[in-house]
Amino acid sequence: MGRFKLRRVNGPILFPLPEHSWESRAVFNPGIAQDGEIIHMLYRAVVGDNFSSLGYAKLDYDGHVIDRLCYPVIVSESEIESQGCEDPRIVKFDHKYYIFYTGFDGKDIPNSANTRVMLAETRDFTSYHKIGMVGPDAQDKDAMIFPEKIGGKIFYIHRIIPNIQIAFFDSMEEFINPEKSYWPCHLQNLDRYTLLFREYDWESMKIGAGPPPIRTEAGWLFIYHGVDKNKVYRAGVALLDENDPEKVIARLPYPILEPETDYEKYGDVNMVVFPEGIMLDDDNIKIYYGAADKVIGLAEGNLSKLIDELWRHKI
Repeated sequence: MGRFKLRRVNGPILFPLPEHSWESRAVFNPGIAQDGEIIHMLYRAVVGDNFSSLGYAKLDYDGHVIDRLCYPVIVSESEIESQGCEDPRIVKFDHKYYIFYTGFDGKDIPNSANTRVMLAETRDFTSYHKIGMVGPDAQDKDAMIFPEKIGGKIFYIHRIIPNIQIAFFDSMEEFINPEKSYWPCHLQNLDRYTLLFREYDWESMKIGAGPPPIRTEAGWLFIYHGVDKNKVYRAGVALLDENDPEKVIARLPYPILEPETDYEKYGDVNMVVFPEGIMLDDDNIKIYYGAADKVIGLAEGNLSKLIDELWRHKI
């Protein structure tokens, strides 16, 4: 049996617009949410020297743009966001859409530090409310919660370089306002709370979460990105236990998407595919991703075949 690979759909589906100054340089790294027959998309929009805000577009199931706002919907307002708001992930939870994004203050641009996880919410993708910083006060990003409670707990995924961590809470209130000792204890025991460690050559530099996990009959499908020693970004996949998502039950040793087309190889940052949005369309999985930090791409594959391939690499 050959390796499982996602196939591209329609080439780039979203480009920067010169007439919109705030997104004239690049648009990439999209989060999405399914809503009936439409897809809500929030994406990172860049102007000038890597200054980012979040834009909004409405798409159909085939990835065609129905509508696109001419202004950003989430912009820099705090010191940690002074260089921008980046890389949104969207999770529908308890009748709200929670938006996890990265605040970047621009103090160390070459290394993309200093970064923190930020949280906003919306009910309708018309008005937005910023909640503020969540997670530990440390170099952190690539974060989201699971879309439902599991065993009465809210599970939270984040990334402190170089691996992917997981934490859990009794409620959103506890997650947003945890006890003062929670995150210091978490950081002191980071290996204990690490969900995935780097294992393969294609992810030897670092790994980070992609879209929010999605429930399947086999377990939680978890797409992530890996970066090798040459700073090539690829997408991988693991399967987490349905009732205990701290347990990884399968993981492919190879990527399911990697830079192959010109728009993935060449851009503001070359050799990058960066998955952040996911949806199921019957037995088809669709992944929305940033390509070379310049445009947005869409790739798809058969879910049943992917699960079968994951079972061949059961842990």
